[in-house]
Amino acid sequence: MKTTVFLLIFCVSTLSAQTHRYIYDLVYKPDSASVNTRKANYYLDINPTETYYFERPYFVSDSIETATGRKIFSGKTSDLLSKNLKTNEYTLFSIQYFEVYQLKDKPQMKWKIENETKTFSSLQLQKATTRFAGRNWVAWFSKEFPFQEGPYKFHGLPGMIIEIYDDKKNYHFTLNKSENFKETYSMKIFKNARERGTEIPYSKYQSLLMNYYQNPLKFIQSGQLEINENNKLTLDDGRTIYKPEELRLFEKEEQERLRKYNNPIELDKAIRYSGFKK
Repeated sequence: MKTTVFLLIFCVSTLSAQTHRYIYDLVYKPDSASVNTRKANYYLDINPTETYYFERPYFVSDSIETATGRKIFSGKTSDLLSKNLKTNEYTLFSIQYFEVYQLKDKPQMKWKIENETKTFSSLQLQKATTRFAGRNWVAWFSKEFPFQEGPYKFHGLPGMIIEIYDDKKNYHFTLNKSENFKETYSMKIFKNARERGTEIPYSKYQSLLMNYYQNPLKFIQSGQLEINENNKLTLDDGRTIYKPEELRLFEKEEQERLRKYNNPIELDKAIRYSGFKK
């Protein structure tokens, strides 16, 4: 675990700021059947009335929009998460190419606080465990913070979650850094997501994901996106495609990717793609 000096400084000044930003390092397995892991940075902004949780690329996009005034809305398939601190209701903004869906829930976590403790950067941490979304989780929290929050939807302990991981180490979050802002820092990307988002139940969202799996090229075939020699489709690996045979190959590769990298943090909500045969 990385040891830093920011924690003690943070504890002294935390109450004077309007936005408290926690930056977590995440090591995770996109494919649960593989030992290979990926790394990411997630930001948790705690504001007076709500929290924002987002991956670093959104912070970069938001900074560019603030500096240039140019409205940016990423087409990358990814998620944003906010929490109403008064109601404890979470809103997941799922960005799916040309659409934004809002999914609301109020997860209840029953924590078992253990006697075991350890020290991290001069902070005394205490262990807690819970069963959430199909996984067994181990958390280490600090009572020296005036918040009961953590990464993703983890919350409700008598202190800030500094580290949390599931017992099979598919997901491992570690707090790395924090910042304070004297004024409330509002992410423009969340404002854009609220304006564009459509609230739907999770059952419909799962159907939409399965529909995309069955036909990854629907947004092209429906005319939402025109693909030709002058307007090529750029893939995540940098390839550009536009020919029919290239598109058919993309469709097959995309279905294989969805089946392989199907290890969401909420395991009980994983889509059973293997049940569909094309």
